[in-house]
Amino acid sequence: MKKIVIGTVALLFLLAGCGQKKESAEPSKDTTTEALQSTLPVLENANNNTVVTKTLVLPADENGVQQTQTITYKGKQFLTLTIQQKRQVSEDLKNFIAEHGLEEARKALKEGEDKDESVQEARKIPGFNIETNLLSETEIETKTSYDFQVLDVKKASESEYLKNVGLENLLKNEPEEYIENRVASGATVQ
Repeated sequence: MKKIVIGTVALLFLLAGCGQKKESAEPSKDTTTEALQSTLPVLENANNNTVVTKTLVLPADENGVQQTQTITYKGKQFLTLTIQQKRQVSEDLKNFIAEHGLEEARKALKEGEDKDESVQEARKIPGFNIETNLLSETEIETKTSYDFQVLDVKKASESEYLKNVGLENLLKNEPEEYIENRVASGATVQ
C-alpha cells in the first residue's frame, strides 16, 4: 500500500511539473532576432582578435622567380610578412659553382652579403630579417621577413636596401584587401 501511495504522489508531482506553462517548441521570431543581435558583437570581436595566417603562392614571373608570401594578421593589422623567392642561379654563379663546388659557392655568397653595406644596414633594423641560401647548383632562395609589431617602417623605408620595397604602401591596405588583390593578380591561397 505504501508503494502505491508513494508512486501516486510521485506521479502527481511529475504531472504538475509538466503542466505549469505550455511553450511552443519553436522560439518566437523576436527571441531569435534578439539572440542574433546580442551575439553579433561577440562574433565581430572574435574576428578582430583572431590571429590568421595565410600563404599565397604567386605565379612565376618572366624570369622564372617563384614567390611565396606568408601573411599573419589580426583584424585589420598586419603582424608579419615573410616573402620567399626561389630563382635560378645566374650564369656567373653557375660558373663559380662548376669551378669551386657548391659549398665554396655558399661560403662566397655569404661573404658577399656580409660585405654588402646596404644588406648589413638593413639587418640591423629590428623586425627585419633576410636569408639567402644556395639550394642547389641551379637554384637560390631569398627569404625576407618583416615583423610589423617591432619594425620601424619609416626607418626601414629610409634604408638603402628597403627603400624601394614599398612597406608604407603595403600597410595602407588591410590584410584581407591585400590578399584579395594578390589573388586577383593570379596568386593562389594555400
